[in-house]
Amino acid sequence: MFTDVRRCGIRILGTVIAVAALAASAPTGVDAQRHGGHVHGEDRHEHEDDYYDDYRRLRWEVGGGFSVMSPRGAFSDFVGDGYGFNVNATVGLEPTNAIGMRFEAGYINYGSERFGVPVFPQTGRIVADLTTRNNIGYAGIGPQFQIPYGPIRPYVNGFVGIGYFFTESSIGGGYPYDFGGFGSTLNFDDASLAYGVGGGASFRIGNGRAPIYLKLDAQYRRHGETEYLTEGDIVDDGLGGATIYPVLSDVDFLLFNVGVSVGL
Repeated sequence: MFTDVRRCGIRILGTVIAVAALAASAPTGVDAQRHGGHVHGEDRHEHEDDYYDDYRRLRWEVGGGFSVMSPRGAFSDFVGDGYGFNVNATVGLEPTNAIGMRFEAGYINYGSERFGVPVFPQTGRIVADLTTRNNIGYAGIGPQFQIPYGPIRPYVNGFVGIGYFFTESSIGGGYPYDFGGFGSTLNFDDASLAYGVGGGASFRIGNGRAPIYLKLDAQYRRHGETEYLTEGDIVDDGLGGATIYPVLSDVDFLLFNVGVSVGL
């Protein structure tokens, strides 16, 4: 008898499940008017999260902005803050862009010196400005993980890449006769592998098919032992020659970025 009751119960349960599945698959009064789930004359965005739907279709996000460098460790013993710019692009690796690959490149100037030099050795009446700049160029690639919806989207990333440290001197006419310079020389350069991590947030400030974001982020960069120049490391001998005294140290710094990006 118990077996018969169990069989009956199983049959009833199976019938209930079948009816429920049929009811779930049957179109409602509104759905019966749909073709592919879209009512004629109705905007699909009225029934979805606009932020998520727009972002889901994005594959690329490109942008750039202003950078401030803050040296850390041994690097801070020789160098002060630097300023520059960066450009970046992120491509989504899955439909929501929660996982992506980020490419970046940038430039930083961390010091310069400027003084007047005679254009002709016979007289000091014509003087040009000699400017020496200490710079860093960098590039990197690595993964990025972010929350892919909402007006504020936090993200974290990591990278491997290269840092290029170079010092160059150029000569110009001097104010008010600065003609854009008429000579430049690369005094010293060195390159080193780089790696690091970063994070920040995107703030949505423009909607549409190409949404616009204000981006605030920070990145910690490590370059290992690198040779570079600082102010005063090039010493002129007064006879047309110069001696260079490069600094060798680990190069670590924080990079703060403020910029704008556009989703494509």
